[in-house]
Amino acid sequence: MDFGNAPRLAAVTAASPVSRSDVTAHAGSVAVDLPPEKTVQSASAGSAVNVEVRAETRDAQSRADGERRARANAQNNREAVRTTDETVERKLIIDPQTRAIVLQKKDLQTGETISQLPDETLLKLRAYSRELSERARETEEPPHQIERTA
Repeated sequence: MDFGNAPRLAAVTAASPVSRSDVTAHAGSVAVDLPPEKTVQSASAGSAVNVEVRAETRDAQSRADGERRARANAQNNREAVRTTDETVERKLIIDPQTRAIVLQKKDLQTGETISQLPDETLLKLRAYSRELSERARETEEPPHQIERTA
């Protein structure tokens, strides 16, 4: 359907050119037909790459040193574990208050406890919690009973 109105035409505007302040022409550069915002400048070459010819020998030596250190560390660890086994007594006990299984490690020479799982604090917390729950059960009122006599 034509209403007789003339079509309106919108004016098309082109993007304004962007001027770049970082683009400069260097001596020996080649002129191109590209606008300045589309040009690319080459990066500087930087320092020369140093190729070390004896790198393979050095790498093999450092690998051998690393393997030797690893063997020595493994041997030291084995001796430390053997020494620990000879001086530490491990035993499982059942804590009477909490009825929990406890792993204790004691020094054979001094009898002192080195470590314990679960910790003493946790055992005390469990015993305290058990005592509170038992007290709560004792103070509960028994359900009311009704007797009927016929």
